Amino acid sequence: MKALLFGASGQLAHDLIARKPAGMELVPLVRKDLDVTDAGKVKETILAHRPDIVLNTAAFHKTDDCELDPVLTFKINAIAVRDIAESCAEAGSAFLHISTDYVFDGGKQPLPYREEDTPFPINTYGISKYAGEIYIRGLIEKYYIVRVASLYGKAGASGKGGNFVYTILKKGREGQALKVIDDMFMSPTYTHDAAQKIWEMVTSSLPYGTYHVTNSGSCSWYEFAKAILDIADVKANISAVPHTEYPTRAKRPLWSVLESRKGTGLRPWREALEDFIRSVS
Repeated sequence: MKALLFGASGQLAHDLIARKPAGMELVPLVRKDLDVTDAGKVKETILAHRPDIVLNTAAFHKTDDCELDPVLTFKINAIAVRDIAESCAEAGSAFLHISTDYVFDGGKQPLPYREEDTPFPINTYGISKYAGEIYIRGLIEKYYIVRVASLYGKAGASGKGGNFVYTILKKGREGQALKVIDDMFMSPTYTHDAAQKIWEMVTSSLPYGTYHVTNSGSCSWYEFAKAILDIADVKANISAVPHTEYPTRAKRPLWSVLESRKGTGLRPWREALEDFIRSVS
């Protein structure tokens, strides 16, 4: 089986490469190899390789910056996705695209969002990612839309300078006082787990469609930070604050907890976090 991986420098892509199944021919492509906004190059690359599947982890995901440059945001998160889908359809390749919990508005609290729930994004990033999903469904039959959330992994987030776990550990160990939001809830997800599940989906020929792939359960960012410090045995001055303490350019859902009804949910988030912290300590 042959796969192309777009956006291969990101933290999820890092674990997709590390967890590649035996016998899988994987061609990882970073931006210098392939700019996904170059439609001609995208088509040329896919038709040249004619892979069994294309995995797309490329995205413009700096949420506040997306508000400043909606044109670039839509070029990467929607138009490029359209072009990849069209080229995959022409080549006979399946398409697995990474989407986000930010396609939802938070109005379902306290119930988690499931795959069949109707998206209603409230910021430019979420709107662009949902637009990408719509293009895929309209252009290709062989697709997986995989929604993930609040990712952390060894490689850190490309363009974000690490991830939340690294940030909390660093500041806690430096003795900095921490103020963390306690009224925004999500499903923190270890990229190692997500990557493993994604490969299972691909190699087991799971029915095409939309899936949620997150560690199970949910917590606030404050609860997540407390767990990070507790597991790492770091003593720190940490306090809970409302999201209004940190004004942001982009409006964010206060509830973006995901749950899978299709069997693609992962182990509990705290168990995954414990494994991650042990692996980087």
